[in-house]
Amino acid sequence: MSIHEEALLEVRNLTKSFGSGPETLWALDGVSFTIRRGETFGLVGESGCGKTTCGRTIVRLYEPDSGEILYRGKPISGQNRKEQKAYAGAVQMIFQDPYASLNPRMTIGDIIKEGMRIHRKGTEQHINDRMLELLGLVGLNREHASRFPYEFSGGQRQRAGIARALAVDPEFIVCDEPISALDVSIQAQIVNLLRQLQKELELTYLFIAHDLSMVRYISDRVGVMYLGHLVETASAEELYNVPVHPYTRALLSAIPDPVPSDRPICENSILQGDVPSPIGRSRGCRFAERCPYASDRCRNEQPAVEEIGPGHTVACLRWRELVTNDYGKNDPACFFCDVRAEAGLNLNRVRNENSVLYRRQNAGEPKTE
Repeated sequence: MSIHEEALLEVRNLTKSFGSGPETLWALDGVSFTIRRGETFGLVGESGCGKTTCGRTIVRLYEPDSGEILYRGKPISGQNRKEQKAYAGAVQMIFQDPYASLNPRMTIGDIIKEGMRIHRKGTEQHINDRMLELLGLVGLNREHASRFPYEFSGGQRQRAGIARALAVDPEFIVCDEPISALDVSIQAQIVNLLRQLQKELELTYLFIAHDLSMVRYISDRVGVMYLGHLVETASAEELYNVPVHPYTRALLSAIPDPVPSDRPICENSILQGDVPSPIGRSRGCRFAERCPYASDRCRNEQPAVEEIGPGHTVACLRWRELVTNDYGKNDPACFFCDVRAEAGLNLNRVRNENSVLYRRQNAGEPKTE
């Protein structure tokens, strides 16, 4: 499916907290991104960074403290009842736990039909026919309609959850770690099913996951979150080949190598210490306590989000000097291209193999072309 230039969903300076006073937990703190119609936007980060809260806020399971969410250019706050119902039909969610998200007292058929009845998608006969059609679309059989959730495997339950999300004909789906509770053999089936449905039904996804390799496989663009902040966004190919933020680099270094070697790992890519508490707001960068490059300025000043290339943003006070003086070591054949402007990098000229060259360089191995 082709990706359109117009934005389907815009998140602007979104903030969401839980609790009050000094014990306030800031799950989202000034998060902004745009998702274009037809694309898959991946959202990655450690547990507790705010990925799920972001997804739940978009589908209005949570109300934000501040900021705004625009759908097709219009803010979703202040909608009347009719507009809220239309938005609920257009924006659906696939939940992480396929068992807890299904009503154990209802059959799978009734679970799928419930949304269609609420949104008045036709006569009861039409709704029943559509339910059977959806079962076939996600790889289930007609006889599964009369069974209860406990009678299914985890993969089958997740397929039922996908069918439920599709029942009201949405155009945007929040996929909240839809494969994390499944066996590895089933994960690929579900991801391939989501890609097939996106192509056939012209869907747009927000794909939340821990598995960085899977996110790269399914996503067009990727955002990296850390303790309620979006620290870097870029196209999937650029982010994985040219990560700029130290946290992004650390995440990518943790991806298992399919061809293990004895080559040492760059020490600065290994995070030290524990994740700080999300309770309360820090004065400086939230990643400063674990960042090997943090300075006193980082601990006392919040980094602004800067665009360093077309569609590539990063929130780091030291990204320029790290790229030119540390990551690249001023070598024209290493991690970044040698063309650098005062305001940023010419990332369009970076070669795909640069991430490999960087690992070789830091491991003391000769660089080969």
